[in-house]
Amino acid sequence: MAGENIINMHISFLPWNRGFSPNIWSFIDDTPKGVTIHMLSAGLDEGDILFQEEVFFDAGNETFQTTHTKLNHMIVDLFKMNWPYIISGEYKEIRRKQPSGGSCHTIADLKQLKGEYPFEWSDKVSDFLERYKSKV
Repeated sequence: MAGENIINMHISFLPWNRGFSPNIWSFIDDTPKGVTIHMLSAGLDEGDILFQEEVFFDAGNETFQTTHTKLNHMIVDLFKMNWPYIISGEYKEIRRKQPSGGSCHTIADLKQLKGEYPFEWSDKVSDFLERYKSKV
């Protein structure tokens, strides 16, 4: 399989929120939030999971930017913590197939969302969700 030795770092708790802007969609879809290191595969963010960590945010105290920044720091920390397994190849013993289901969003989805429900990265997540839920 092409890419069987290539890993990817994604700021979502796969299989939820594959694709673009996962931090935003995790709040809109009310799905788990977190970070995942997985094998590259033919499907978008569908490869076997190597390492994963779930996180919980308080939407009343977070903006889309702060959640994005925190998830990026988390994925770097998860990578550093597991680097010995990655470099030694021991990750091959940790691999597990992603559960079926989940969700996936594209840049077109984000553009449509912003067109219908304008927001800024600096918006408090809870404020956006209140506006969003009042219109759907």
